[in-house]
Amino acid sequence: MSKSRTLPAFWPWMESLAIIPTAMLIFALMASAALGSIALTPTRLLSDIAPKVDIEQSIPKTFGDWRIDENMVPINPSPTQKAVIEQIYDQTVSRTYVNGKGQRIMLSVAYGASQTREMRAHRQEVCYAAQGFQIKNLTHEVITISGSQIPVTRMVATHQYRTEPVTYWFTMGDGIVRSYVDRQMAQLKYAFSGLIPDGYLFRVSSIDSNTEIAYQRQIEFTNELLQASAPEMRQKLLGGASTP
Repeated sequence: MSKSRTLPAFWPWMESLAIIPTAMLIFALMASAALGSIALTPTRLLSDIAPKVDIEQSIPKTFGDWRIDENMVPINPSPTQKAVIEQIYDQTVSRTYVNGKGQRIMLSVAYGASQTREMRAHRQEVCYAAQGFQIKNLTHEVITISGSQIPVTRMVATHQYRTEPVTYWFTMGDGIVRSYVDRQMAQLKYAFSGLIPDGYLFRVSSIDSNTEIAYQRQIEFTNELLQASAPEMRQKLLGGASTP
């Protein structure tokens, strides 16, 4: 007669792990990161111990064939949006550049010294939608900027007869973050050191119905811009991945 095998009391629980969907495991990790960041309650700002960077002074007003278009009047955000921007960011720069061919690129760079769950930068598709734009062709891609592979978000924002291809990315601390999980893990990493990370938003866009040409021009513009920018600014915007 064969002997029956007695399984450990915890075996049913162990077997259940095998059938937990991957999505649930990812959710559990995200929840753990969120709870961990709350439990650690960092109080020091990374920006207080890192070198200060002045965006206005560190990003050139002219470089190569590009210069600021003084004839372009910036569109001011609504009072509500302005209040949100001032709450999240400590420095902002918005410019329109034009080259000798009359081609224009709009640039926005914003810096927030305190990137917490409540205060961190918002996705640009949400911000554009709040201004009445329709968002199309939202994609996540990797492009080469200053010799580094940069994960970016791209979209086409439309409003009446205006078509605006947009490329943007965020940094948090010394890295680039794109997804919710990226942000949670970056926040948790700094929380273990008692630090609140800072972060940058880098965005370029242009009015162009040909998105393929617009995106390629944005890459060329960004490469030239960062090459001409102060080294510390370039390093910050590339999430520490800058090459000499």
